[in-house]
This record gives sequence, structure tokens and C-alpha cells, in this order.
Amino acid sequence: MTGDPPGFALAICGCGRGRGQIAIAACPGRSCARPLAAAGDRQLERDTATIARWGAQVLVTLLDSLELARLRLQALPAQLASHRISWHHLPLDSRQAPSPSFEHSWRGVAAQLAGVVRDGGRVAIHCRDGRTRAGMVAALLLVELGCAPQDAINRVRAARPGSLDLPLQEDYIRAQTPTPRSADIYQLDLLEAGGAAAQLESLHTGVTLPAAPPVAARYALQR
Repeated sequence: MTGDPPGFALAICGCGRGRGQIAIAACPGRSCARPLAAAGDRQLERDTATIARWGAQVLVTLLDSLELARLRLQALPAQLASHRISWHHLPLDSRQAPSPSFEHSWRGVAAQLAGVVRDGGRVAIHCRDGRTRAGMVAALLLVELGCAPQDAINRVRAARPGSLDLPLQEDYIRAQTPTPRSADIYQLDLLEAGGAAAQLESLHTGVTLPAAPPVAARYALQR
């Protein structure tokens, strides 16, 4: 047993009243710990098709160039282009806080990605395991959309348990400032769905309550 998921799946973060969606995923074509080289191209095609069937307009890749080469993902941009999915490559270290280089790249695309979600579109984000880097960037995007940092953390963890497990990741998200616009859309929905003062408390204290309303769903291609 490797502990890896049995197949490629997208974990969907709740986005309040907004019609758009954010998905967190492991590496397309490499959902198993030790994929066979001969099967890699077929797996990549299959997983890219899953992303396309879900309806993604954009895929964000957080692996660096060396990881892409080692995982033999050179065909990923072409596969995405064949499905008319835009690709953003934002290398991010998995065990460190985002570097100035990443932050510069993020500032260049954050408003565009948020615009896709606001317009009802879908953005998928992946790293190697679908938890560390992808979870943090999904939370960053939720904050860009107007979520309070703790609300964003709760939504990501509800979608992908085990995400944001490093203190430095939590601290980085907590230090972010929500974009004022759309804050009423992307936060009030969670409060109204709960209908209890305890829900308001959970946003301020950081406690994720077992009785909280579902804010995530999972999508997987049945094979």
C-alpha cells in the first residue's frame, strides 16, 4: 500500500454564492506513486480529459521545471491546448513559504483567475500530491475572491482533508488580506447556510465545526 489515491480526482472547493468553482488535484498522469513509463502518456491523456470534462477553463501547475521533466509531463501544455484549457506555470517549493519570484508571478495572474471564477468559470490547481502546494494556492485564490483567510483554509480542508498541514502554509494564508470586492458574495453564503452563531464563531476562532454545512464536493471520472 502506497497511501496514494486509487485514481485521479478533483476536489472541489466551495465558493459561496458564486457560480464558479476551484478544483484541487494531484499531478495529472502521475496519480500513482510509481507509474509505468509506457503508461504515462495514456494516463496523462485520461487525466487531462477528466479536467476538461469537469469544465476547467484554466489549469495552474505548481511543479517546477525539474519536476515536470522527471515526471515526463512535457506534453501537458499541448494536451491542455487540445481541450482549449489555458495553462499557467507557477513553480512553488513544497516545503517553504512562497518566494518573491512566486509572489511576483502570482500577482500577475491572481486577478485573471479570480475573474474566471467570478464569471462562473472553473479553475483547476495541481501540484504533486494535491494537498501541499495546490491547497495553499487554492486558499490564496479564495482570499483573492474575498474570503477571510480562515474561511479559505476551512473550505480547502473540507475539499481536500490533509491540506495546509504545515504551520508556515497556514501562517502565510492568515497573513493575506481579502480583496474587498466580492467579500459579501464569498463569505456571507457560509454564514447563511449555517444559520447559527456558532458558524460565525468558527470563522473568527478558526474552529472547523463537524456540523458545518458542506462546502465541497468531489468529482471523479468513473472508469
